[in-house]
Amino acid sequence: MCEVTTATLAYASIAASVAGAGISMYGQYQAGQAAKAQGAYQAAVLRNNQIIAGRAAEDARLRGEEASKRKAMETKQLIGRQRAALAGNGVVVDQDSALEITGDTAEMGKWDELTIRSNAEREALGYEAQGMNAGAEAGLALARGQSASSAATLGMAGTFLTGAGTVAGRWYDFQHLGAFGSTSPASTWRNPDTLNFASTGGYLDSR
Repeated sequence: MCEVTTATLAYASIAASVAGAGISMYGQYQAGQAAKAQGAYQAAVLRNNQIIAGRAAEDARLRGEEASKRKAMETKQLIGRQRAALAGNGVVVDQDSALEITGDTAEMGKWDELTIRSNAEREALGYEAQGMNAGAEAGLALARGQSASSAATLGMAGTFLTGAGTVAGRWYDFQHLGAFGSTSPASTWRNPDTLNFASTGGYLDSR
């Protein structure tokens, strides 16, 4: 049967401390990388939304321009029909009430054109506002990811220092108790108030 020595147990304890610190640091690293990747993904989605919103704004303005042109053409055609009807009835179209009729038609048509353009511009500005918000949120998503990654790095450093301190403390304790068979003063000095390792692997009262 294999005998487990005190030194073996001491090394195993120290190795467990090192492994525990390493696993904890790896977990912190993975968490930081995952947060960073998630932030980058969210930022990419938001950037795409910003691009889509910009294109929608451009499309709204183009549609407004086309609709305004169509309205102007319709108004022009309506005025032409009015003038033809008035002339067919023997009315002089460029004076008095006939001129007022065509003038009113032209004015109403112009107002309709302006309304169409205004509505299109309002729609475009709404899309641009969405794009600006998406861009700002994308920046925040990246910042959050970077912040989480930095926090993970700091956490790893803290874990390393804590683990190093724990390993050093255990090494000193085992060395002081003579678990490694050292002949240094720290291990050979006998304090009557402490316990020393016996050759059997147990503790014996030195008094």
